[in-house]
This record gives sequence, structure tokens and C-alpha cells, in this order.
Amino acid sequence: MADKASSKGGITRRDFVRMAGVATGMAAVGAGIEDILSSRRAPAFAQERSLHFLLWKNFSPPADVEILRQGEEWGKQSKVNVKIEQINANDLPARAAAAIESKQGPDIIQFFHNWQNQYADALVDVTDICTALESKYGGYIDYAKTHAMLNGRFNAIPHTVVPNIYVVRASYMKAAGTTQWPKTWEELRREGKKWKAKGHPIGQTVGHTFGDAVDFTYPYLWSFGVAERDEKGRVVIASKQALEAMKFFKALWDDAMDPAGAGWDDSSNNRAFLSGAITATNNAPSIYLTASNQVILDEKGVPLVNDILHVPNPAGPAGVFHYHYSQQLAIPNYSKNAEPAKEFLRWLMDKEQLTKYLRRAQAYHAAALKAYLKDAMWDMFPALKPFRDHILEGRHVGWKGSADANAARVVQNYVLIDMLANVATGKMAPEESLKWGEAQLKSIYGG
Repeated sequence: MADKASSKGGITRRDFVRMAGVATGMAAVGAGIEDILSSRRAPAFAQERSLHFLLWKNFSPPADVEILRQGEEWGKQSKVNVKIEQINANDLPARAAAAIESKQGPDIIQFFHNWQNQYADALVDVTDICTALESKYGGYIDYAKTHAMLNGRFNAIPHTVVPNIYVVRASYMKAAGTTQWPKTWEELRREGKKWKAKGHPIGQTVGHTFGDAVDFTYPYLWSFGVAERDEKGRVVIASKQALEAMKFFKALWDDAMDPAGAGWDDSSNNRAFLSGAITATNNAPSIYLTASNQVILDEKGVPLVNDILHVPNPAGPAGVFHYHYSQQLAIPNYSKNAEPAKEFLRWLMDKEQLTKYLRRAQAYHAAALKAYLKDAMWDMFPALKPFRDHILEGRHVGWKGSADANAARVVQNYVLIDMLANVATGKMAPEESLKWGEAQLKSIYGG
């Protein structure tokens, strides 16, 4: 039956119910607006998802262009505002530590070596992503996997490996009478002495810098049979092999190396090489790429790249070893955007994206996944193939022990590097520096 209005112009029951509903809704909206204004925050449905990604400024600038492009592309697809912040690599440890300690900061942080193992319990478990990638792409390079894991779980995603071997000026060797790259450290000392006499020594940092100092020191010591600790985690640095390595390094430094290297950072040897100041240095592909991209000319006006050789580390008594630092991507537990962060990293590690990143970086990096060692990228940059050929010869930091939090502290505090620097600069005799290093390691590892 239809509702009837009162004869005095009243309202129907249906009108009353409808109007009451509107009033209730308006009251609710009013309360909501009050809450929004008092909180000074946009309503949940209006808030845009966001991600803050912290990483280094790459030594291959095109890689930076590509990672920014990829962040923008995924952000548009996923309706997420991706903020990519890039800083000097030597500043990453302090920024990461501050973020973890304060429980606020970037949603994704890039770590080198095994740095993030110091904060393993404060990082999101990404084992699901890593095992899927491992299965799909032929497994991880051993040390890259070891650096990203602790206690059986991945606390970071292995992203890339930056390979390091020797970069050499062929004409400088020839001018000094050297016919081939030295195969042993003793030969390098002998030939390097000639190069130094000609005004072009070997350039090597033993300073507090994230890459080159570590990349030289660790394999140099391994090549003499030196380990900082054994399989049970006991400090074993005080060995006759270590003392031999220390004594020989002093002779190598004095006879063949540039003394300025004691204070160099990772860019210093690049500049020294490109300016014609040194004959050889242990480095990543960045020197070649800079010479190529900037079309740097040598003293005769010829492109410098034509005079660059890439060769392996010399052998010590225990053989030839290399260290290639790994780069991992981790999500701190404090992040309120852990799920979109994982979505982004899955996408970033997909073959289409990773291949573009590696190629735009011009083979500066290798992927941490073995399948990419066969990628066509290496044919695009044939001069850099020697870097690929020695990638599998690396070891993890902390060898023979694990790459745990303490091994990360040893790297980050430059303990092994300082052992060599003490000797190079004359601050300590080899025996004294070895004793000092043992004390430092025991203070970190215990025992």
C-alpha cells in the first residue's frame, strides 16, 4: 500500500527513513573529515603506495640511467611511487646501520660483500624469491649465494657481481722490456720494478675504501695460503704463510707500487690509470668503459682502449685467486611496504629487466646467477670477457669460516687491509702488523 502524506503537509514513513539515512551518512562523513583534518593525513583510499630504494652511484653511469628507468616503469605499472636514492658506495654502510638502528628509512637497501649479515634478524626473509630464481637460472655463483645467506635463509637477494682482475697498459710494459704479463707475484715485483723506474708504477690502494682494497687484499693473502680463521671459526691468521705474505708485500710495495696508493679510494686508481700515471691496477671494468665511452686518447693521440689489457691476478705459493664483490638487495623488517618491495624485486630480477640492466651497464657487472655467464652480452663487449672468465674463481669473505656477521665486520672495519697498509707505510714491521691483525680478529671473532 502506498504511503499517504498527512493532510497538514507532513512526510511519509518512506521519506522519513530515507532522510534519516542521509543524515546518518552525513554525520559519518563529517566525523571522517574531522578525523582526517586532525590527523593531517590523506584518507587510506587516497594514499599512494611508495617505495624508497637506496643504492650506490654506479661506476658505469648508464647503469644508473637504466635502474631509474626501471623504477619508473614498474612504478607506473603498479601504481607505486618509486623513489630511487643513489649515494657514494663508501657511505652505504653508515646509512644502512642508521636505518636499521632507528627502524626507519629505505624500503630496499643495497649491500656489498656480506655487509647485511650484520643485520640478518632485521631483514625480511626473501628465500622464496631466491630459490625460485636459483632454480630457473642455473643456480647462484657460490660466493654470491654465501654472502646473501645466514643460518639457511636468504636475508637479501643476490643481484650482481662486480668482477676484478688486472687492468694493464701494454705499451708501458713493452717500453720497460716486459714481454708478457707476470704469472707470479715474484715476477710482478721484478717487472713492476722496471715499470716504476720508467715512471709508471703499479697503482694499488690499501686505504679504507669499499671495493679495490678488498678486491686486492683478500685474494693476495689467499694466494699465500692465508686464512683469517679455520672451518671451526678459530682465528688462524698468525701463520708462517701470513708472515711470508706480509714480508713479500713490503718488498712489492717498495719496489713496484705507487706510495700514494695508501690513501686512495676506488676512483683514485681509475684516474691514475686514465691519466697515464700507472702501468697496472687491480680493478673492475670501469677503467676500460670510461676510456671507451669518453674516447680518451693516449700520449700518441690513439684511443687508449687499444692499449688496455685485462689479465688475471698473479699466482702465489698456493695458486691464483680472485675476489669479486657481490651486491645484494635487502628489505628491512621495519618497512611498511615489504610486499610491494618484494613485488618490485621479483620484477627487477626477471630476465627481461636484469638483461637490460647488465647490458646498459656495458658488462660492468655480471649477474649473480650462473646462466647469465653465457649471455650474449659478453660478445657485445669482447674486451671484457677476461672478467667473466675468472668470475667463478672467487671465494667468500671469512674463508675458511663462514661469511657471518663477524666476517662482515672484519671487511667493514678493513682489518686485513690495514695489516698490509701498516707494512706498506712503514707504520709497523710485518711481524708487528701480523700480531696487531690477530688481536683485531680475535676481538671480533672471539677466542
